[in-house]
Amino acid sequence: MTSIFLLLLGVSVSTGLMVAVLLFLTPFLNQRYAAKWKYLIWIFLSLRLLVPFSGLNGPFFMDLLSQPAAQTVSETEEKNTDTFADLTIPYRRIVVEIPAQMTAPIHAPSEKGTFDITMLDVVTFVWIIGSLLFISIHLISYFHLKRQVMKHGTLIKDISILSPMWKLKRELQIRRPLRIMEYHKAESPMILGFFRPVLVLPKEHYNAEELFFILKHELVHLKRGDVYFKLLFATANAVHWFNPLIWILQKEAVVDMELSCDERVTQGTSYAVRKAYTETLLSMLHKRCIAKTALSTQFYGGTKIMKKRFKNILTKNGKKNGISVLIIAVILTISFGTLVGCSIAEEHTRKENTESENTERENTERGSDQSDEEAVFAEPMSYDDSSAENQTLKNTTILAFSKEGEQELKQATLAIGDGYSLYLPDGEWQQSDSDMWTAAVNDQIQLWVTHFEGESKDSVIQKLEEDGYTAEEGDHKWKQEGDFLYHVELKASEHDVWGIFYSYPTDSEEGWGRDLPVIADTFALSVNADAGKNNSPDESGE
Repeated sequence: MTSIFLLLLGVSVSTGLMVAVLLFLTPFLNQRYAAKWKYLIWIFLSLRLLVPFSGLNGPFFMDLLSQPAAQTVSETEEKNTDTFADLTIPYRRIVVEIPAQMTAPIHAPSEKGTFDITMLDVVTFVWIIGSLLFISIHLISYFHLKRQVMKHGTLIKDISILSPMWKLKRELQIRRPLRIMEYHKAESPMILGFFRPVLVLPKEHYNAEELFFILKHELVHLKRGDVYFKLLFATANAVHWFNPLIWILQKEAVVDMELSCDERVTQGTSYAVRKAYTETLLSMLHKRCIAKTALSTQFYGGTKIMKKRFKNILTKNGKKNGISVLIIAVILTISFGTLVGCSIAEEHTRKENTESENTERENTERGSDQSDEEAVFAEPMSYDDSSAENQTLKNTTILAFSKEGEQELKQATLAIGDGYSLYLPDGEWQQSDSDMWTAAVNDQIQLWVTHFEGESKDSVIQKLEEDGYTAEEGDHKWKQEGDFLYHVELKASEHDVWGIFYSYPTDSEEGWGRDLPVIADTFALSVNADAGKNNSPDESGE
C-alpha cells in the first residue's frame, strides 16, 4: 500500500504543477477561449489523478519505486553509483525525497514477537483514513439531501412547467426520463441523482422567462453528465486531499463547469437575451436557502462566482477554438509526470524466523573464516568482478543490466533461502512462497528455486525434456507455453541439483528477458558445517 501511496504522491506533485500553470494562465485563457476547453482540461487532470498508470510515467514511477535512496547505500557503494551516474540517469528529473526518518523501522510488540512499521506506513494509513472520510462526507451529504427531497419534496404536475421542459428536452435531444420536484429547502435549481435524475426546484414563483433559462441550464447539465464529472472531481480530491492544489482544482473545475454551461445556454443569442439570462441568475441571489451538496449541479454559485458568470455571459468577443490548448495541456501533464520522481529512502530488512537463519546471515557478513559454523561458497558472478576471488557475500551489491545497448545499474539485496541465496533488485520483487518470488509490477513474472535432492544432473535434464524443455546452451533450458516463456538454469553439486526457474510473457523478452538471467546468475549455494566435513568445497560445487 505504501508503494501505491508513493506512486500517487508523484502523480499528485506532477499534476499539481499543471494546476499551478493553469491558474497562472487563467486570465489569458478566459479572455481568448471558451470555458468548456478549460473545463475539459480539469476533467483530464482529474482522470490523471485517479489513473496514475496511464501516460508515460506509469512504468517510470514503478521503476523509481524499485530504486533505493542514496542515503541508504554505504559510502563505497555511493562511489560506485556515482561512477555510473551517466549510464543510469539519461535525463534530469525533479525528485521528491522521502526523509529517512519516515522509513526507519519502528518496533511494535505483538503476541508472537515484534513487527516493523515505519513512519511512511503511518502516513499511508493516515492518507487512507483521510480519503475515506473525505468521500464519505460527500456521499452522506448527497444521500441525505436526496432522501429529504424524495421524502418532503412534491412532484410537479403543472403543465406550465412540464410543457417547456418537454420542448427543451426535444430541442437538446435528451431521451433520459426526468422528474421535476419542488423542495422548499433547495438552495437553487439543481439536477440530483446519477441513475434516476431529478430536477429540483426551490419553492418559488418563476415567470416564463426565468423558468425557460432555469430549465435549459439544468437540462444542459443533464445532457453533458455534469453530475458524474462532479463526482470525478470530488473523488480526485478525496484521493489527493493532502495536496492543496487539488482542492483548488476541484473548485476551479466547478466554476468552469457553470461558465461553460452558461455559454451553451446563451449560444447564438442576442445581447438582450443574454442580459435577461443574467437577470435570472441575479434573482437567485435572493432566493437561496440552506440545503446543498457537492454532488449535484447548482444554478446559484455564490456572489463572487455569479459576478464572474455575469462578465463571461455579457462579454461576447468571438472566442477561439481551444482544442490546441487542450492538446498542449495533455502533453505538458505527461511531461511533468516524467520530470517528477519519488526517491524512497528505505533500508530493506529481512525478518529471521529461525536461529539458523540468524547464524547464516552473521557468517555471510563476517566472511568465510567462520567455517566452524557455516561455509558459504558461490560460483563467480558476472555482476561483481571481485566475486571470483572473494566468496564472501555482502548483504547488498550492484547488478548491471544491459538494455538496448545501454547499461543500467540497480542495487540488489541478498535473499536467503533454504540452503541457497541470490540477489534481487530492491523494491522490484516480493516473496510469494518459500522459494518463489513475484515481480511487484506484474504477477505474471515469477522466479523460483527447486531443489532436486539426491538426483543427478542427467536425470533432472531428462525430466525437464519430458516436460517440454529444450537445451539452449550449457545448463540452460527453456520452453514456450502459449504466451509465456519458461527458463531454467541448473546448478549441480555431487549429490544434488538445483534449478533456478523463471517465467515471463513473450512480449517482455526485451525487458524482463534480459533482467532475469542476470539475477539467476547470482545464485549461490550454502552448505552447513556438517556437510562441509564430508565434502570439500572443491568437490561439492561446480
